[in-house]
Amino acid sequence: MQDVYSRTREEESKAGSFLFGMVCGAAVGAAVGLLLAPKAGAEMRQQVLEQADKLRKQATNAAANAYGSAASAVDNVISRGREAVDVGREAYENTRPSGNGSASDMTGA
Repeated sequence: MQDVYSRTREEESKAGSFLFGMVCGAAVGAAVGLLLAPKAGAEMRQQVLEQADKLRKQATNAAANAYGSAASAVDNVISRGREAVDVGREAYENTRPSGNGSASDMTGA
């Protein structure tokens, strides 16, 4: 169980690192392209503003996707944990001697 969870976190970490590197690479490439292109000052400023807005939107989308993936992974782990507790409780109920209080009696549920 731990092995599967560790592998999932590692894969998500790699994907997040890749997205971050891609966004940073796009920003550096855009900046270099703008600086090397011969343009008038006003035109250059406008293009810089447009590129900055485009990169901001890409970063926002990447962050939203990463958040959605993380939330989904957490929900999955919680669900699997609850299932494991239920299976454990059922196994306990099936193996304990009769006549004693049930697990729910002991927990006050």
